[in-house]
Amino acid sequence: MKLVDPIYNPKHYINCIPMKKSYILTLFTAIALVLSTVSCDSNDDHDHDEEVPVGFQLSVGGNMLVTQDSGTLTYASGDAIELIAGTEVGPVDVQFIAEDGDLFTPEGGEYGLQYELSQSGVVSVEHPLGNNQFQFNVTAIEAGETTITLDLMHDGHSDFESQLITIRVIQSDV
Repeated sequence: MKLVDPIYNPKHYINCIPMKKSYILTLFTAIALVLSTVSCDSNDDHDHDEEVPVGFQLSVGGNMLVTQDSGTLTYASGDAIELIAGTEVGPVDVQFIAEDGDLFTPEGGEYGLQYELSQSGVVSVEHPLGNNQFQFNVTAIEAGETTITLDLMHDGHSDFESQLITIRVIQSDV
């Protein structure tokens, strides 16, 4: 004995297949869209909680040498960092200024500091100090003037580049 569905209508089942495919395709597309949006947010190379530098401050022992904020360089005195030939200054601490004005030092191995001197022979820079990428020493070699530019590096690219910071070395009066 063969069981037969008394209401069996082949057209009914055939017509349901495209509707089911359409429904499944729409559902699959929606799930894929949600997953790709979530994965883009969680796979971001930049942490959303990280500070965005808009300036920096160089200091020695808590005393400010120079600050760049809102595109303006402000030196502790005069128009340059002045050093006496033959002296060493340091450790110079580098802190960055966040959009809200807070000072911060980037954390993590993906961050580093690079510098470039416009003229060699006036000063030498010892960087990094130990394992601290955000400290360096400066030795005044001979009278003259040079500039230094600092770059906050993050995963191989610069997140922040300073303006030209002037360093003036003068001869000792002694």
